[in-house]
Amino acid sequence: MSNIQEKYQYSTPDGRFGIEILSKEMSTILKYCSEAKRQETGGILIGYYTDGYNMAVITHVSAPPIDSKCSTNFFVRGIKGLQRLLNKLWQYKEYYLGEWHFHPYVAPIPSERDHHQMLTFSCKDTLKCPEPVLLIIGGDPKSVWSAKVIVYPRGQSALEMIEVGKLTRT
Repeated sequence: MSNIQEKYQYSTPDGRFGIEILSKEMSTILKYCSEAKRQETGGILIGYYTDGYNMAVITHVSAPPIDSKCSTNFFVRGIKGLQRLLNKLWQYKEYYLGEWHFHPYVAPIPSERDHHQMLTFSCKDTLKCPEPVLLIIGGDPKSVWSAKVIVYPRGQSALEMIEVGKLTRT
């Protein structure tokens, strides 16, 4: 029996940075977005880097932490329960890779607050993630939605990734 997994793949135009996210994890994000209704929501992305360090593979997404603050036009991710989750996955060599965020019923365009937060995270040594990724979902999570993926390399300008396809891997 084969283990077929569908993945979304995004890359910077120059191919220096990319991410793959399992379809089941994208479905989990869309479920959290649907549950949030018209409120912004979000969580963290967890996974590993490929051997060449040019691809982040997202294997887990967190639920919105219960101490998060949200409204229809802002989201501040809480931290409750995240360290325990990261410690658990660390033993499998899976790490914090970035953030996911939902902009309900509008385009997935990062706000200045989003950009500032991610630039801050890229410089935060305690996160051990010099190139955090921001995945923003916009639109209606139950029907027509789109995603924008941006990488924030430490000391450099943010780079938007483009979707290069939905892959099926065994």
